Amino acid sequence: MAYINVSGTGNFATLVVSTATITSSTATGVIALPSMQNVTLNNGNGVFRWKQLDSTSEKAISIAATNQVSMNIVLDDTTFFGSGVGVTAAGAGLFNLSNNKDLVHFRLYWSGVGVGADYVEGTGYFTGVSPTVSADQPLWVSPLSIEVVGEYTSGTQS
Repeated sequence: MAYINVSGTGNFATLVVSTATITSSTATGVIALPSMQNVTLNNGNGVFRWKQLDSTSEKAISIAATNQVSMNIVLDDTTFFGSGVGVTAAGAGLFNLSNNKDLVHFRLYWSGVGVGADYVEGTGYFTGVSPTVSADQPLWVSPLSIEVVGEYTSGTQS
């Protein structure tokens, strides 16, 4: 067993988003979300429960999962507002992708982005964009979630 260490250079957890299918972390128009403070990949399998008169315990079956990726990030102007170049995620920026309710493709790399890097990917919509700044926190920081449409898939970067 080997732990997944993300503390070393080249081993950072990285989330990239695009308005098109992602083939690599450096594909044209992809945003690699900078300055993530944390990231959580949630796979909340649903359960339907019922009781029967002939049993002293509840019955249960699994139903569709609610999947979500959530994080907190320190914002920069280009990532948040977009570069304005092209009809891509990088051109639109996080704010416009959320505000316009654009479907995004995402890929969460677990430890680095090079060949052989493991990832989980899917599609979804940005929600929960709530930038905040204060005297004690002079940089804009925002929670951000991706409400996943459908299932996650996993793979290894080739």
